Amino acid sequence: MRRAAALAVGALLAAASAARAEKPEVTARLVVPASAPAGSRVPIAVELTVGKGWHVNSHTPAEKFLIPTDLALAASTGTLSAVRYPRDVEIRPAFADAAMRVYEGTVRFECDLDLPPDARSSARVTGSLSFQACNDRQCFAPAKIALEGSISLGPPH
Repeated sequence: MRRAAALAVGALLAAASAARAEKPEVTARLVVPASAPAGSRVPIAVELTVGKGWHVNSHTPAEKFLIPTDLALAASTGTLSAVRYPRDVEIRPAFADAAMRVYEGTVRFECDLDLPPDARSSARVTGSLSFQACNDRQCFAPAKIALEGSISLGPPH
């Protein structure tokens, strides 16, 4: 009987340790064109990839206490449009009392950069994507991924 109880406790401790060791798989990359003419409008995107079994809260989570996924970008020249956030999906994780709006798999956040006609040399785009990754059992502390890219500028068309 003692041996069975000790084995059961050992199995629980091993399972708890394995759950703590699990890390969220979340990556993001900034997608900008390599070059563009001054005075043009160029598409900017961020591709967020969330590993299988993981999700991040949407930009507009279902509950006020949930941490939204948020993209903040800045450009060295020109004007960035508002971010167009991807469509979220509803899930019901084991730890939640209600449905949650999340992003899973690979999603794209998009905006446009309007370059001035007198822009010279290059335009740098920098920013960060903040999120909170969760699986069906737990959520990790909020995190940020730094983003940066550069667009070589040519003469206006």
